[in-house]
Amino acid sequence: MSAAPGWYDAGTPGRLRWWDGTQWTEHESVAQSGPATPVPGWYQTRNGSVRWWDGHFWTGMRFRKGVPGTDWAAIEQPSLAWGLGVFFLFLAAAQFGLGALTRSFSINGLTTFLLAVLWLAMAAQTTAVRRTPSPTGEPLVADLVRPLPGEQEAPGSGWYPVARNDTHRWWTGQRWAQYTSNRFGIRPSFHGRQAYRRYLVVIAVIGAIALISAILGLVFLSLGSSAEPRGLSTVLGISLLAGGVLFLILSSVLLAMRKNQRNVLLLPPAPPQPTY
Repeated sequence: MSAAPGWYDAGTPGRLRWWDGTQWTEHESVAQSGPATPVPGWYQTRNGSVRWWDGHFWTGMRFRKGVPGTDWAAIEQPSLAWGLGVFFLFLAAAQFGLGALTRSFSINGLTTFLLAVLWLAMAAQTTAVRRTPSPTGEPLVADLVRPLPGEQEAPGSGWYPVARNDTHRWWTGQRWAQYTSNRFGIRPSFHGRQAYRRYLVVIAVIGAIALISAILGLVFLSLGSSAEPRGLSTVLGISLLAGGVLFLILSSVLLAMRKNQRNVLLLPPAPPQPTY
C-alpha cells in the first residue's frame, strides 16, 4: 500500500486503525457514527492554506511559508473567549466611568479594555476558522510534520502522559512526536517553543501591571487622606489597589502553571518511563 498516514477502516465495524505510511500500527480509534467525517490530519482548506483538522474542527495550527505553526489568536473554546471579552468590556466601562467621576485617568480601565479587545479578537478569529468548510480528499503528508501520531518505529510506542491536565504525547518507540492528545483532541505542538516564550512574557507583563496599579493605588490613597473631598481620591486609590492585587493573583497563578505549560508545549528531554 502507498496510502498516506492516517486513520482508515480497520475491518471491524465502528473501528479505525492507524496506517503509518508503511504498515498498520496497533493504534485504534472509535469511528464516528452517522455521516463519515475526515480523519485528523493536515488538509488544504478552500482558500488554499494548510491547517490541522482534529476530526471535528479546524484548529489554529497551520502552515505558513512551508513552516508549521499556530495562529496568534488560537484558542480552544471560542464561546468562553466571547464571554470573557464581553465581561472585560463591561468592567472597563465601569472603571472608565469611575475615573470620569474622579476626573482622573484610570490605568486599570485601559488595561481591562485592552484585555476585552484581545479576547474578542481571539474569539472572532477562532470562530471564523471553525466556520471554514470541512476538508475533502486525503490528508497531506510531509517529512516536516512526521512522525505523525500513531507511527511506530520501535516497540513501546504509544501515548504517554506528560502533564497534569491529562495531556499525552505520542512516542514512536524511538522519539517523541510533535503531537499531543487531550480532551480537545489531537494537537500539533510545533509552535511550542515560541508559545512558551510568549507565556513567560505575558507573566512578566501582568506582573508589571500589578506593580504599577498597586503603587498608583497607594499614591491616590495617600492623596485622598489629605485632599478635599476625600471620597473620590480614596475610591480611585482603592480601585487601583484592588486591580493591582487581582493582576498579582493572576500572574501568580500563571507562574504556578509554568512547569505544566512547559511539559505540554516542549518535547520531553528523556524517553517515557516504563510502567509495570
